[in-house]
Amino acid sequence: MAGREPAATRSSLTWQDIVCLALLALAVALLFRTSPTAGDFWWSDAPRHAMDGVFYHDLAHDLPFANLKRWAMDYYLHYPAIVVLFYPPVFALVEAIFYAIFGVSHVTAQLTVSFFFLITAYGAYFLTRQWVGKVAAFATALLFIGTPGMALWGRQVMLEIPTYASLIWSCYFFFRYLDSRRPRHLYLTIALVLSALYTKQTVVFTVAAYCLTLYLVDGNSLFRRREFWWAAGFFVVGAIPLAVVTLLWGRLNLQTVAGGGWVQYSRLSLTGWLYVARQWPYQVGWPVLILAMAYCAGAIVWRKWRLSSPILFFLTAWLLTGYVFFSLIALKLQRHTLFLMFTIVFFAVLAIMRALPATVAPYGVVILAAFVFSHTLLVEHVPWVSGYRTAAQYVCSIAPPDSVIVFSGLRDGSFIFNVKSTPQCKNATIIRADKLLLSVPEDRRLFGVTELGVSESDFKDMLRRYDVRFVVLEPNFWNDLRSMQMLVRVLHESQFKLLRTIPVGGDHEPTESHLEIYQNLGPAATGDNVLRVELPAFGITVEGKVGESK
Repeated sequence: MAGREPAATRSSLTWQDIVCLALLALAVALLFRTSPTAGDFWWSDAPRHAMDGVFYHDLAHDLPFANLKRWAMDYYLHYPAIVVLFYPPVFALVEAIFYAIFGVSHVTAQLTVSFFFLITAYGAYFLTRQWVGKVAAFATALLFIGTPGMALWGRQVMLEIPTYASLIWSCYFFFRYLDSRRPRHLYLTIALVLSALYTKQTVVFTVAAYCLTLYLVDGNSLFRRREFWWAAGFFVVGAIPLAVVTLLWGRLNLQTVAGGGWVQYSRLSLTGWLYVARQWPYQVGWPVLILAMAYCAGAIVWRKWRLSSPILFFLTAWLLTGYVFFSLIALKLQRHTLFLMFTIVFFAVLAIMRALPATVAPYGVVILAAFVFSHTLLVEHVPWVSGYRTAAQYVCSIAPPDSVIVFSGLRDGSFIFNVKSTPQCKNATIIRADKLLLSVPEDRRLFGVTELGVSESDFKDMLRRYDVRFVVLEPNFWNDLRSMQMLVRVLHESQFKLLRTIPVGGDHEPTESHLEIYQNLGPAATGDNVLRVELPAFGITVEGKVGESK
């Protein structure tokens, strides 16, 4: 294939490769150094991804295979920030290994993401080295991880970067297959695509780009290749468990694709179809975006600007199928379209490589990459929200073993992870107040909320029955609801003592100002304290005793 390095070059590392890889490792280390790692999670899903790793870590420690279902239900009742049925398991399983080595902490969770970030950078380097050489490939990888979108979500405990790691390497082995026609390279491609899907399902659109490119290269003879059918069967069989879990417990995932009355952007509107493109200036920056558009225009006009047909076709198919896919799904989030950024970044690199003389073009890309990375590192703000670890540590310092704590606030996941990762907490149980008083499918802003009509006397009885000793309250949390207003009124009665007020700092919502910690001075529970929690997002009910050792 034109424009590719000889196989001998691709299969061996030179000292230039080692220098480039070391510099990329340094860049990822700098991004890790500037990440929030003090229990100050910003995005609401981040502490849940951190908790999923803890779940698998504790599962491996306890090995409760005699009664796995009972163990899992008890675990959720203690730490109701587990979403293992909602998100695929690859990231959490790797995270569990990191926890086993380095201990359970926000630092370790972020370190796991940075590990995948490094794999992603290396994948971008080896993939593009085949097309533009070592220096420009290094610059491509540095530019890729240094764009604002990649650097933002690479410095949060989220799934986008871990998914990219598998996706980029699947591209690498895909083009190795097109070069060598060795079936093992195609099988590795499928394995890595499945790994990406089992990290985050939204990359499913890339399957179309692979299939279309294969057909472009082979035509109808593709269907006479034995490895194609083996690979297709491997993919189908590998995807079946994910499909089954999604159908059984992932109804919310399906709803976010299909849509409903909550949809903000109609599929039939121009606004809906421009949503993805409108994210690109924020994700890659205007200079990169303008260069990418310049390359697309140049490649249309001048044949010499084009890469070989399969490469350019694949990258274009990746971009276009992804654009259509993210325009069609109902839930629109900026981070979802992160999976289109690699093609935009690489097109920007190609614009410089084609516009400048060959002797200086790679260094022009290095200058751009260094500028973007430095600007991101020094100027782009990394959001964080503090106060929840302080609250967790304070409660854990005064709570007896097996204490039951009610939490009412927006960032329950952050509080729960910080409790779980605080050594002083001896088997604490956290009950989310919203689970007692409301029915919330997942996100109130999208799917609304139903009040369960719990009265003051009913709520006091719940606190007594579950032997709740402490309550951590965000006073303004959903205070437009009668149930939450009732909760605040109850805590202001003489039965409860305000122990401490903790300010919430960082990039919090306007309603978040502080947390209040109350002690329940009422009588302790006598008898069974069975808690029943409905999980409408998964269509299941979790039931068990609270306040017992976990």
